[in-house]
Amino acid sequence: MKMQKHYRSLLLASGLLLILFVAGCASPSQTVSANSPATAGCSTKECFISAANNCNEVSLTLTEDIGVLKYSSSKDCVFTKTLVSVNENETPELKKLLSGKSLTCMYKNGAFDEQWVTSLIFGTEFCEGKLKDILGQLVLFAEQS
Repeated sequence: MKMQKHYRSLLLASGLLLILFVAGCASPSQTVSANSPATAGCSTKECFISAANNCNEVSLTLTEDIGVLKYSSSKDCVFTKTLVSVNENETPELKKLLSGKSLTCMYKNGAFDEQWVTSLIFGTEFCEGKLKDILGQLVLFAEQS
């Protein structure tokens, strides 16, 4: 029983590392799920990054390898990334753990970190939120296994 639980944890951690790797290498062909009217026509990461870099109020929701991610930026230079939902092919445990979780990062005008949009975990050292905490714990657990 204990070995089975350890094996399941190891599989979950390995799967997460694979997802993180794939999400960090996401292809440029993302699908736009929804845009808020405040996006001024943004439907790509490049457009979002440019608008956010100027501290414009903008949001963008994309379907990516890991699931549906929502990115938003405010006029106060605050970036939020929310993992709205995890892909159906992931384990129920991973879906429950990550779905709906967010992280928030503050930045200065002209200093938006593109990694916040191009990677699931990189660039988040100075960010905060449940999504960051959980991903950090999963990566740490995977390294120890």
